[in-house]
Amino acid sequence: MDNFFTIIGGMGTIATELYIKQINQKTPTKNDQDYLDYVLVNYSTIPDRSSYLMNKSENENPLPYLLKIIEKYGALEPNFFVLTCNTAHYFFNELEKASQVPILHMPRLAVEEASKQYKKGTRVGIIGTEGTIKNKIYDGFILDAGFDLVHPTLELQQMVSTLIFEKIKQNNILDEELYNQILSKMFNELNCEVVILGCTELSLMEDLANYSNENVIDPQNVLAENTVKLALANREK
Repeated sequence: MDNFFTIIGGMGTIATELYIKQINQKTPTKNDQDYLDYVLVNYSTIPDRSSYLMNKSENENPLPYLLKIIEKYGALEPNFFVLTCNTAHYFFNELEKASQVPILHMPRLAVEEASKQYKKGTRVGIIGTEGTIKNKIYDGFILDAGFDLVHPTLELQQMVSTLIFEKIKQNNILDEELYNQILSKMFNELNCEVVILGCTELSLMEDLANYSNENVIDPQNVLAENTVKLALANREK
């Protein structure tokens, strides 16, 4: 198979399922052959990224697992890799060094999209796992773009963690009321003008809302757009 890409998914699996739907919907097609060629690695058993980042001494490091994926599936010579987990981008530099092909950077692409839509000085909030927020995975990109960065309060972070881990990951519950409460607090209490969803479980919530929330940027949706664009460009070479 030529002109294909490899998706490193399963973090979590339901969010990866949404990403597959997104790239398929965004691909212009008239028949089966128009869809993109890709390999999906649904690595659901990989250690939790946020848990490791919050307590490295007591939790297993997911980096060796990710590096093994790069090694094994890089041997198939994909055109590029896609990493469908925001928190896993903490390891991006190590993964990039180990890969012979490009890896799309979801946080960078999301902030680039925000820069197209909003002017410098805009108050941009970021919500995601505690590992993503405390390790500032998005912060440098947001600040370099000239935006004012807004982190969630401790209360808000607890609400976000409950939604991601207790509701979605553990029980597969898409709690619209809790999601809307989180967004309301980000916009109305922290005066955010834009909110970036820095976790693919939150992408599930925005998809459920049919992307009707104004001034919300879903990085996974942006990643899907860029995946299709790059894949089609490679196909035409």
